[in-house]
Amino acid sequence: MLRLFRNNLLLLPVLLASCSTDPEPLDIQKPNTYSEEYYAQLRAFKQSDHEISYVYYADWAPIEGATGYKDPASWGERIVGLPDSLDIVNLWMGIPTAETHPIAYQDMRECQEKKGMRFVMHADASHYRHQFDYKGRHYDMTQGVDETILRAYAEWIVDTVVVSGLDGVDFDYEGWSAEDMLFVAKVADEYFGPNGQWPEKLVIVDYFNHAPSIEIDAYCDYLVKQAYSYQGASVGSNGHADEKMIYCESFGHYPEGGQILNYAVWEPEQGHKGGCGAFYVERNYYHTSTGQPYDAIRAAIWLMNNH
Repeated sequence: MLRLFRNNLLLLPVLLASCSTDPEPLDIQKPNTYSEEYYAQLRAFKQSDHEISYVYYADWAPIEGATGYKDPASWGERIVGLPDSLDIVNLWMGIPTAETHPIAYQDMRECQEKKGMRFVMHADASHYRHQFDYKGRHYDMTQGVDETILRAYAEWIVDTVVVSGLDGVDFDYEGWSAEDMLFVAKVADEYFGPNGQWPEKLVIVDYFNHAPSIEIDAYCDYLVKQAYSYQGASVGSNGHADEKMIYCESFGHYPEGGQILNYAVWEPEQGHKGGCGAFYVERNYYHTSTGQPYDAIRAAIWLMNNH
């Protein structure tokens, strides 16, 4: 079949061997494949003593974490599309399950098993409006809180983590009293964390303006400071153990990295920091300075462990 294609004033004859109207799939981006030795070394690195990377990741879920099927068109919306070298992922916007988010759930399992990546539940500690059912009883924090309801809240979260197959919890501390946050961290640490029955599962507390009490260090693995440079935040432990401190930049405001590389190389006067990371890490998938997906967080991880 002879067809003519017009390009301005030029006519190009094209001879086609066949004329098929069936669309052919086009692989724009093919994931790399690696050997089992690569994954074994990757898991060994995650278990070694090193400064860790920590990110908040939301794009695995439908908008606002709503339940329902999502079939992402981009690897930027896939958990398996995250950099292999990431240590801990905060599941911002909910928890994927086999029933509610099957693709994200399978991605998470693959990253846990093959890459040694850990996933934590995002637990709110910014207000007292929570209502939840636990062990046949309904709890309503809007009616007031005491040690009974705070213990139930902590144990409900612990059960949620275990049932969901996650690797721990991050309490988003931005509104509770310091006493309530300390109490809940102590309860969580009975099960997870440095003193828990399952110490391989993490207890983490993240904060922005008001740091939790110094006493909380004994009951958590890490403290994540929301060191968002657009709000004037910076590195510094406020008296907490430096090796527990993780400093996160906001890629929501600085998708190309902001101060992340400075956080990666910064060290306290003695010892070392816990690590660094990013809020809304997915924004760095497309908005990069090099064209390489997630270039800023990849560079930060390399710098932390090689400078």
